[in-house]
Amino acid sequence: METQRLKIKDIITVTLLALINVVIFFASSLLYLNPITVLLMPVIYGLVEGVAFFTIGVKVKKRGAMLIYCVIRGILGGYLPYIICYILAGLIAELIIAKAGYGNLRGLTFSYVIIELLAAIGGTFYPYVIAADSFFRDADALVQSGEMNIHVVEAADMLHSWVCVLLVVGIIVASFIGALIASRIMKKHLIGANKGV
Repeated sequence: METQRLKIKDIITVTLLALINVVIFFASSLLYLNPITVLLMPVIYGLVEGVAFFTIGVKVKKRGAMLIYCVIRGILGGYLPYIICYILAGLIAELIIAKAGYGNLRGLTFSYVIIELLAAIGGTFYPYVIAADSFFRDADALVQSGEMNIHVVEAADMLHSWVCVLLVVGIIVASFIGALIASRIMKKHLIGANKGV
């Protein structure tokens, strides 16, 4: 399939679909109920964010769409390691999709799993494990002032164990399941509908 340049309409479509997943991201603040739900957030993202991602992949099918999606997601996350990981994920996704073919569901699946995993590295593993000493340096004072949720501190403590490996596996499996769900929806509603036109 010939890949055309992105048009304004495509950029608007990508932006609106990315914003749907940003709303899901911000709505997940309700999951700060306990350390387990804090840790499950990237797993839940992997399950539910696939539909918007796959809709971009199937409807837009143009070079740069996934990079724009990832840049929007990263910047609206507002945390530098998260932004960097999302941009890196967008570049990797663009390479995979270009090789697999624009609109190819397998390429989109592989890209989606990588994006969700890198987002978790930037948004969960980096602050809670890799940079925990600096991120939680004043944790007691921040919890006392209400600037940090105590469950985030407890979740970070849990990640310094085998839970870290379990979470990575959970994110990969959940993202794959999310991709399968999204693929089925695309086949039923978008790909099938396009063939009938």
